Amino acid sequence: MIARFVAFSFAISTVFSANAQSGLSFYQYVKQLEKTLVKEGSDANKTKEAFNSIKLFKKAVVVQQRQRNKVKTLDTFLPRLVNEERVNKARALYKEHLPLLKALEKKYHIQPRFLVALWGVANDFSDSVDGYNALSVLSSLAYANQQQDYYQQEIKATIDLLNTPALGVTEIKSNWTGKVGLFNIDSSQYLSSYQDYDQDGKVDIWHSMDDSFATTAKLLENIGWKEKYTWGRQVRLPKEFDSSMLEEGEYKSLSQWKELGLTRFDHSALPNAKLTAKLVAPDGLKGRIYLTYHNFEHLLALTDSMYNAIAVGYLSNRIKYPPIK
Repeated sequence: MIARFVAFSFAISTVFSANAQSGLSFYQYVKQLEKTLVKEGSDANKTKEAFNSIKLFKKAVVVQQRQRNKVKTLDTFLPRLVNEERVNKARALYKEHLPLLKALEKKYHIQPRFLVALWGVANDFSDSVDGYNALSVLSSLAYANQQQDYYQQEIKATIDLLNTPALGVTEIKSNWTGKVGLFNIDSSQYLSSYQDYDQDGKVDIWHSMDDSFATTAKLLENIGWKEKYTWGRQVRLPKEFDSSMLEEGEYKSLSQWKELGLTRFDHSALPNAKLTAKLVAPDGLKGRIYLTYHNFEHLLALTDSMYNAIAVGYLSNRIKYPPIK
C-alpha cells in the first residue's frame, strides 16, 4: 500500500512539474482559462458559476499516463475486449433492443449492430453510469497536457450544455478521460447531436437507453455515416509490398488494392464493390492489417482510438454473423 502511494505521488509530481515551473498553480490556470473563455464569447456570469465547482482531479491525469505507457497489440487487445462472453452479451442485447434499434435505423440511417458494438466497447453494455465532475476532469487534463485546445473546447462545450434548457441537466458527469454518457462521447458531440428520444423533457445520456442510442445515432448521421457501407475488413498483404503505401494513408479503389496483391484474410479475392479503402496497420506490417472504408473514420471520431475503433468494427461483425434468429 505504501509503495503504491509513493508511486502515485511521484507520478503526480512528474506530470504537473511543467506547469509548476511555468509559475502557474492549478487554480491560477483555471482562473486564466475562465478569462480566456469569457474573452472568446462565453457568458461571464454563467462561466464563473460553472468554474466555482472545479477542483483538481489528480486521478484522471495519473490514469491517463499509465494508459499511455501500456504496451498492447491487436493480437492481445482484441481477444480480451471482444471475447466470447462479450459477443454473446452483444447479440442478446441486440435482440432485446431490436424494436428501438430498428426505429432509430429508419430515422437516422445507422445499422443497429454498430450502435450495440459502440455501446459494448465504450461501457461494457452498462445501462447506467455516473462518474466525476466533467469540468474538474477536463480542467485537470488541460492543465497537465499539451492538447490544451482540445480540452478547452470541451470545457466550453460542457458549460454550454449546462446552460441549454432543453437538456434539463444541472451537472455534467464524465469518466476519467472527460467523456460523457453510456457511449463515452465528447461534450461537444453531445451538444451537437442531443436527442430527447423518450420525450420526458430532458436528454439523459447517462441513464436513458432511448436518449443514449438516439443521440449517438444522430451524431453518426451528422458526421456523415453511410448506411449502405460497412467499416472495413482484415486483409493479407503480398510478400513483396511497398511499406510507403501504409505511411501515405491514401484511399484507393478495391480493384487497385487487388492489383497490388491484397486479398481477404482467408486468401480469397477482394470484393468487386465500387468502394475506396485505406490501409490501416496499428501494429505495423507484421501485425494485423485492415482495409478500412470511410465509415471507419466516423468510428474513430467516437472512440478516439484506432484499437477501439477496430474493436467496434470487429464486434459489429460478430453481432451480424451468424444471423440472429
